[in-house]
Amino acid sequence: MYYLRIVQAFVFVSTTNPGPREACRAIRKLEGVVRVDALFGGPPVVVIVEGADLVAMDRVIDEIVALPMVVDTETHVIREIPAG
Repeated sequence: MYYLRIVQAFVFVSTTNPGPREACRAIRKLEGVVRVDALFGGPPVVVIVEGADLVAMDRVIDEIVALPMVVDTETHVIREIPAG
């Protein structure tokens, strides 16, 4: 049986200072963004992105990188581990 599996990743975003608040607001508007949160410590923003495949998900990340307040990103693709 074949079914469509969405590809997701955590994207840790470093921003200019000040910039995390503006980055969160801008990133939330992008299609393919599931969740955006500001963090205390470490990179100031974490994003969960998704796409139908790696190429689609990478397009979302490219849009994040293109934002003027974004300095750097680190992406970790999520690998789901079934329970049991």
